[in-house]
Amino acid sequence: MLCILQVCIVENLRAQSSYSWEEFVEKISVDEYDEYGNLNPLLDDLTELHEHPFNLNTATKEDLEQLPFLDDEDIEEILAYVYVYGPVRSMGELMLIDELDYQTRQFLSLFVCVAPPESDENKIRWKDLWKYGKHELMTRLDVPLYKREGYVIPENEVLLENPNKVYLGNPLYHNIRYSYRYKDRLYWGFTTEKDAGEPFGSYGNKAYDSYSFHFLLKDCGMLKTLALGDYRLAFGEGLVVSSGFSFGKSTLFNLNGFRPSVKKFSSVSETSFFRGVASTLHFGNVDVSAFYSYLPTDATLRKDGTISTLKTDGLHRTLLELSKKHNVVNQSAGTNVMWNTKHVCIGMTLLYEHFNKSFSKGTELYRLYYPEGKDFLNAGLHYGWHNDKFLFSGETAFSNVYGGWATLNKAVYRFDNRYSVMALQRLYAYQYVGLRANAFSEGGAVRNESGFYVGAEASPLNELKMSAYVDYFYFPWVKFGIPHTSQGVDASLQADWMVSGRWNVSGRYQVKSKERYGEPYLYHKVKAQLQYFPWKEFEVRGMGRYTQVRDKYGQHVHGYMAGSIIKWKERKGRLSLSGSFVYFDSEDYKAPMAFYEPSLLYAFSFMTMYGNGMRASVNARWDISRHLMLMAKYGVTGYFDREEIGDGLQRIDGKWKNDLSFLLRCQF
Repeated sequence: MLCILQVCIVENLRAQSSYSWEEFVEKISVDEYDEYGNLNPLLDDLTELHEHPFNLNTATKEDLEQLPFLDDEDIEEILAYVYVYGPVRSMGELMLIDELDYQTRQFLSLFVCVAPPESDENKIRWKDLWKYGKHELMTRLDVPLYKREGYVIPENEVLLENPNKVYLGNPLYHNIRYSYRYKDRLYWGFTTEKDAGEPFGSYGNKAYDSYSFHFLLKDCGMLKTLALGDYRLAFGEGLVVSSGFSFGKSTLFNLNGFRPSVKKFSSVSETSFFRGVASTLHFGNVDVSAFYSYLPTDATLRKDGTISTLKTDGLHRTLLELSKKHNVVNQSAGTNVMWNTKHVCIGMTLLYEHFNKSFSKGTELYRLYYPEGKDFLNAGLHYGWHNDKFLFSGETAFSNVYGGWATLNKAVYRFDNRYSVMALQRLYAYQYVGLRANAFSEGGAVRNESGFYVGAEASPLNELKMSAYVDYFYFPWVKFGIPHTSQGVDASLQADWMVSGRWNVSGRYQVKSKERYGEPYLYHKVKAQLQYFPWKEFEVRGMGRYTQVRDKYGQHVHGYMAGSIIKWKERKGRLSLSGSFVYFDSEDYKAPMAFYEPSLLYAFSFMTMYGNGMRASVNARWDISRHLMLMAKYGVTGYFDREEIGDGLQRIDGKWKNDLSFLLRCQF
């Protein structure tokens, strides 16, 4: 990988680590992706940090807070070590920091480099912006090598009669990203995107279907952050506002909740962001943030013109989907005030949202407390206290609609750097309405849920890390497909063991009891993985998964998957190849097989398969020069139990689906 912001003269930590970026993405995401939401905004941020690592010797508290696997104690110890003992010269020195376990050091090696400290020049001089700023231009093209229903446009009369039966554009996917950065202080850029099936330069599109622009300025005296264009917000535990991602249960990452932040939005995702202006001012121990957003939004409208639901997939391929594009305007304004000392933090968040059309909750019983009206106000108080071993944090929020409230509180105790426990309680009233809320939950929404979670992590050996959790959840109001109150239990045990410098073994077992569509289900999931590094340039990884689901009739549905990933990197690091193969056999969609497939930069392939078949892919990366990089990926999916894939517009005549993707990046 290129470290374009600085030349790492001493040692690049990643060169010492056998830990791979793909393994990191899989560890934090593959078990959470389907159940807990879209990870892309978070992974976009982490990918950028991975591609442009920051110097550990000049890192600030805010730099380290971008890494979700570091808690406050880890960050304080890293900064204290650099301050007391001087510049870090190698990864081995981090072993002297007791609070950092083996896995944390491995994760850290993916995002930092080590270099002599540069001069601490706080001023931004215009003459330096072009000389020392870094530009990056990247484009991606996906080409499906198969024919799918819906891409042959019939006569206009038939098209109007079937507004959701024909795609208006070609099957290619394409995006362009441009970004500029200056010393982690100044950022700007834009993205454009056309999804497969969306029209290009027609049906109201000015060439691409979506455009995004961002500008971010950091650390200019009292001005901590200034964002223009598209940006993301996160405050407290996310009960009022968080346009980021909330981790699921299988990791104790981000124990402190959402660190108050105003961040640029540079993803190709078309949801989960604000558009306008946001700023944070720093006054001693107090940070004051304010923001305003004017955002055209997709929505499904009822016949009377009221809003039924907001559309969040960003797809505008058919006439019906296109009719929902930007047909509602959402204006948001708010503030956050945060008082922060070494051990105590207290903050307050206010969010006001106005829509130019009213929400209508409908007549269904499960929608009785859904959003209604045009105006929504949320207020939250978040708080925290910590010392060397104990941390307590939480947030309590209220909404003006129905007078609902929500609270989340958690406590973490670290016996030492090897053992820690965590307890989390949440109570989200079914009357609470938080359109921008995003927090820890089982049901995927901050509404109609209460629960208690207990988790623990242990490292009895330096290279062995074990974690476990038990979560009880209860839904006090009816849900879609469940016409009564319901409850469930989720429990898991996971172990990761670096046997030696060449062998790594991990395993996970999960059991969950939960109702789906009015039927009780009992899930058992087993995952095992073996990783081997025969020598520095090669990595071989084997994996297996097994899922068993018992439905209300006592019948068992089984599914299993086995596969491997092989990676090779040329000694000079300019050329790398990887290949993956997975065989899956799942009796029913109730027991799907999920896995992460290595892919292109900023393209995350979370595959969910059921039936009987296979998936294989080949990736190649060529760093042609310091300024130019080319990536290509070829993938093929085949099924052995059917004559065609999918149905409706997704139907493919045949058992095989091939796809080809390219990515070109230029840095200057």
